Amino acid sequence: MLEENKKKQSIIKKIDYILIAFQIIIAVALGVKLFTMGVVPIIYLILYTIIILILNIGTFFSTKKSIPAIIFAIISVLITIGLLYGLIAIGKLDMTLNNVAKDSRLEVVQMSVFVSSDDNANELRDIEGASVGYLESDNAADQVMSVIDGTVATEVQYKAYNNILFMADALLNGTERAIIMNSAYVDIISDQDGYEDFSDRIRELYTYSAEIQVEVRGDVTDVDSTEEKYFLSSDEDTFVIYISGIDMWGAVNARSRSDVNILAIVNMKTGHIQLVNTPRDYYVYLPNQGANDKLTHAGLYGVESSEAAIENLYGINIDYYVRMNFSGFEAIIDTLGGIDVYSEYDFTVDPIKHYTVGYNHVSGLEALAFARERHAFAAGDVQRGINQMEVIKAVINKMTSPSILAKYGEILDEVADCVMTDIPSNVIYDLVKYKLSNDVTWTIDSYTVTGTGKHTTTYSMPGTTCYVMIPNDQDVENAKSLIESVLDEE
Repeated sequence: MLEENKKKQSIIKKIDYILIAFQIIIAVALGVKLFTMGVVPIIYLILYTIIILILNIGTFFSTKKSIPAIIFAIISVLITIGLLYGLIAIGKLDMTLNNVAKDSRLEVVQMSVFVSSDDNANELRDIEGASVGYLESDNAADQVMSVIDGTVATEVQYKAYNNILFMADALLNGTERAIIMNSAYVDIISDQDGYEDFSDRIRELYTYSAEIQVEVRGDVTDVDSTEEKYFLSSDEDTFVIYISGIDMWGAVNARSRSDVNILAIVNMKTGHIQLVNTPRDYYVYLPNQGANDKLTHAGLYGVESSEAAIENLYGINIDYYVRMNFSGFEAIIDTLGGIDVYSEYDFTVDPIKHYTVGYNHVSGLEALAFARERHAFAAGDVQRGINQMEVIKAVINKMTSPSILAKYGEILDEVADCVMTDIPSNVIYDLVKYKLSNDVTWTIDSYTVTGTGKHTTTYSMPGTTCYVMIPNDQDVENAKSLIESVLDEE
């Protein structure tokens, strides 16, 4: 019996040694991963190494004591599971951030062929021999024409338009059998007086996703280069992020109007974040197009056009952008378990929610309704911008709370599907390292510029007038001062 017990103890000890060896392998792999990512300060890695060595040496020598070896086997298994979880989690983080940054270099234009709602065409070949209109300024229309030409037996006649409303009229009155345009233009046309029912009078016959390479600006490396932008690689500890929210569901890389246009000016040294909101209808110069338009319409020409317009307005350089759409906005907030957002007014968005003055706990859908509502306020779009900044504050507060650790995996899954950004992973790791190395308490302030309503012509809607907001020059100067102040803080 004694001999049998000794044999069992010997087997358990061998298992202990195997577990210790496996534990060391996992611990080294995790340490190497953390080191190569640069996400943890060196002092933390040193402490991590010391603790792992103590645990393994202690476990190894304890197996030679009289204490039952099974206890140390259990301890070793628990430590190994913890290390393995850490390795998997940090690997998932690295992969997600790298994929999001990589995908930021490609946008999609959802081009569609539209016919009138009472047309009997069911597929492209049904419009053969017909006259089809397209916007002269829309380069992606050529790709759709190629598809049509390869489908129909009888040649289609194409007619170029330089006025989108003239083209819409031509479809509605039967001059054109079909038209080719960016799907985002349906809402733009429907916003015009006399075209409120436009979306009900047309039907989508065919959709084509035209891929567009995002142009890399000035200080950013060429797309094909392996070199990345580094933050905190020198003494710099400030940067500017452009936050864009596009007015559609589905793919986040689809070009569409940008209804949320907020700058986040971040000073890591002082822990100060200044949010500056620019109303969607702000009448601004679009450097990439060489003409004036609503800021929201800049999104139709790509995120780089929106960035260029805002840089020109405030005289700054935008370092990075973050973009999401309606579905991404909802999903992330729901994954966070909702947020507590501050409202300056009592108002109701039927049938979703009544919001009271003060803090309101909201779901993703309720947060989206809060951020999109403007008709309930005398200040309209200006107040909507203020509410959008309150949502961003609430998200930041929730994301920096310990409670999100339990939802870490779910949040990463949503970010991968719903967020588009050109912030390289190494920049985010630098920020985490900076936070771990410095006792930074975040302060978030917000400011919105205002203006005066007017109807005038725009680049995207030539030949007709649209409602725009003429910038208040003093507000713009105040915003410039706030931005400069945060960037210069010590």
